[in-house]
Amino acid sequence: MKHIIWDFNGTLLADAQLSVDCDNYVFDTLGLPRITIDDYRQHMTMPVRNFYVALGVDLSVHTYETISRLWLNMFNENAVSTGLVPGALDCVRTLAAKGHTQSILSASYEPSLRHQCDALGLTPYMAAVDGAGDENAEKKTDIGHAQMHRLGLHERDVVLVGDMTTDAELAHALGIGCVLVPWGHNDLARLEATGCPVAHSFGELTQMLA
Repeated sequence: MKHIIWDFNGTLLADAQLSVDCDNYVFDTLGLPRITIDDYRQHMTMPVRNFYVALGVDLSVHTYETISRLWLNMFNENAVSTGLVPGALDCVRTLAAKGHTQSILSASYEPSLRHQCDALGLTPYMAAVDGAGDENAEKKTDIGHAQMHRLGLHERDVVLVGDMTTDAELAHALGIGCVLVPWGHNDLARLEATGCPVAHSFGELTQMLA
């Protein structure tokens, strides 16, 4: 293994609780029931519109576009201040010092993603920071294929680190390895059900990757 592809939200960025707060802000605005972080981790998936359907939100009444705009307005104001997961930057630095190349692959809107990575000190360690061309948070398989082709990566040399079951699906689609972490947007039971190894701390993750 020579290269690590990092998911950003929930894996490096400590935004799980912020995401729940944003959802509850939207639900309060629209008169919908609030959720807990356990509700969120049990249902969160990609594409994100499926998450709201799973929660019982009628998207013919409250459109996904309306929900997304309200959510993003609050999230983008607070993403940098929520900070990285403790230990994330040390892990990235350690892996870089050991000679591993790294990149970030996200379904977030790329200009916002790049701003957040710059502000949080990640960009200098990344061979690429790639996100979506719009704010719809759709699947990122095409972005991943393009990144691997541009960086000249071979599937056998790459592992994806993510925090959701959809990251395991993405790694399978890209033909690469996968390690999942349980502090993000899906709960541990869902992650373990994928059959992928789960690292319970950045210290354990560093050992697994290095």
